[in-house]
Amino acid sequence: MHQDRFYISITPAASEVWLEGKEAHHILHVKRAKPGDKITLFNGKGLEYLANIIEISHNKLKVLIEQSRSINREADVEITIAFSAPKGKLAALLIQKCTELGVKALIPIHCKRSIVDIRNKAAEKTEKWNKIVVEASKQCKRNFLTKIENVISFSSILKTLHDYDLSLIACTEVNIGSMKGVLDEHPLAKKIICLIGPEGGFTNDEIEIAEKSGCIPVSIGNSTLRVETAAIAISSMLLYAYSK
Repeated sequence: MHQDRFYISITPAASEVWLEGKEAHHILHVKRAKPGDKITLFNGKGLEYLANIIEISHNKLKVLIEQSRSINREADVEITIAFSAPKGKLAALLIQKCTELGVKALIPIHCKRSIVDIRNKAAEKTEKWNKIVVEASKQCKRNFLTKIENVISFSSILKTLHDYDLSLIACTEVNIGSMKGVLDEHPLAKKIICLIGPEGGFTNDEIEIAEKSGCIPVSIGNSTLRVETAAIAISSMLLYAYSK
C-alpha cells in the first residue's frame, strides 16, 4: 500500500518524534492526515521510517516510528554533473530531473560564457535548490539526497578531477568522440563527472585546458542541446550504460 513520504533532517533518537515546520504543515494541511494514519519518513542519508501518527497539536504532530530500515535505491554508478546554470526556472528543472534520475551531486560552475552569474547569490540558490532536491526525493522514493555543491570556477572544478574514475566534458564541435564510444572504452568506471557548459558552449581554451587536466570531450548527438536538456540526457545515458 502506498504511503506518503516526508523528509526529516534528523535521525530520530526515540520511537516517538514530534514533527513541525514545513513538513508538518504539508502532512496536516495538504494531506489532511489524522491520528492513526501511516506515513513514511526518510532522513536523506539512507534510512527510511514507517510511522504512525498518534497525536496532533496545532501545527505539529507526534508520530510513533514502528520500523526503521536501510533501503538503498541508488544507481550502480556515482554521477556528478558540473553545469553552468541556465536562465530562469530552467535551473530548477535541471535540479529536479537529475535528482529523480539519481545523480549523486550537482556542482554549479562559472565559465567564460556563463549567462547567469550566481556567485553573489550562491547561498540563496543553494537553499532553493536543496528544497527542490527534497521534494523530488520524496516523489521518486530516493532515500539519499542529491548533494548541491557551492558554485566554483571552471579552473577550480578541473582540480577535482582526480577524485573520479572518468571525467567528461560535453562538446558540440565536430570530430568529437561519441558518448557511447567513450563509455565502451571505460566499462569499469564507478565514479563519473561530466562538465556541461553554458549557452554557446565552452570556449576552445576551456576545452583545451580540460583535456590537459584529464577530461575526455564527448558528443551526445548532432543537435545542440540546452544546458538542462544536456544534463538530463547525459545523466540518463550514464545510468543506462553502467546499470547492472
